[in-house]
Amino acid sequence: MCLVLLCTSGALAACAGSDSGSETPAEVALETVTGSSTSISDQIGDRPMLVSMWAVWCQPCRRELPVLQKISRSNRSVDVLAVNVGDDPQRIAEYLDEMSLELPVAIDPVGDLLTALDVGTVPATVLFDRDGSILWSHLGAVSADQVDAALQEYLPRG
Repeated sequence: MCLVLLCTSGALAACAGSDSGSETPAEVALETVTGSSTSISDQIGDRPMLVSMWAVWCQPCRRELPVLQKISRSNRSVDVLAVNVGDDPQRIAEYLDEMSLELPVAIDPVGDLLTALDVGTVPATVLFDRDGSILWSHLGAVSADQVDAALQEYLPRG
């Protein structure tokens, strides 16, 4: 069973688990695999960003990450960022190599992003607009069809 969370502009704070005076999920401090500081806001360019939170122990993540890699390679309307929650950078690199994955990766060492989103576990996927606001989110492994439907609904047609 999958629980789909849809966030609308009036419910962003509730979906993000934040109030107007606190750090937004897009501003949560993350790390790169080389140890530098980053955030989703730092990573967002001129396109919206699909962010998947995952861990090496997570079996549904094992199914989801190849789907996200395919989306990353085939869909030019959105960027993809895989945010690992709590794993060692060396183990992350081994896992990505084992799975033949080449995705941009950031690390959330202690789960601060999950906390900011009020999400208890992985996988969780969130679509951020270019301003770092949440457009759509999904708890559980996401399919290509679910992402495609969200992109069609929430991204401007050009």
